[in-house]
Amino acid sequence: MAYWKFIKPEQLAAWDVKAQNEAKLREEGESLAAIFGGKPVFKGDITRTYFHGVKFGSAPFYVAKELWTVPKSDNGYSSWPKSRPPKGMGEQHKALKKLWSDNYPQTKVSTDEFLKSIGFDWGMLLLYGITYFRLGDAIFVKTGAKPNKDAKAVEILGSEFDSAKRDYVDAAS
Repeated sequence: MAYWKFIKPEQLAAWDVKAQNEAKLREEGESLAAIFGGKPVFKGDITRTYFHGVKFGSAPFYVAKELWTVPKSDNGYSSWPKSRPPKGMGEQHKALKKLWSDNYPQTKVSTDEFLKSIGFDWGMLLLYGITYFRLGDAIFVKTGAKPNKDAKAVEILGSEFDSAKRDYVDAAS
């Protein structure tokens, strides 16, 4: 495992674009979930972050439980309108699907440009994994992959990464 720090202005700008898109996606997801009386569920992977569904928790399902997919642990206990209406519920299903599609988050969050700016290809990160965060004017990365030379990454010690991560967690709480 190697630890890296990135401080170039274009890298920080790529981070900012990604962060702004994530904030907009969260806002759109919260708006959609609020319509249905639930909480938004988001998922992500190396290449993207996306809206996944609505978690009702102890709140009642909007209109009728039968119109929604079954919440499961592997989908964050979220639901979305079923693709086909339950018998005898065609009109309610049609109205729900329209409300859902009219308010579904439109923001797309891709990490491609950010990862390119810090010298990584997402394909290699599938093999090696990656952990990253921003603290002030530096992006800290932990991965087994090596960034390309154009990224001008500064290799740091694990102790510096861990110290920055503690500061990041403290600042977030």
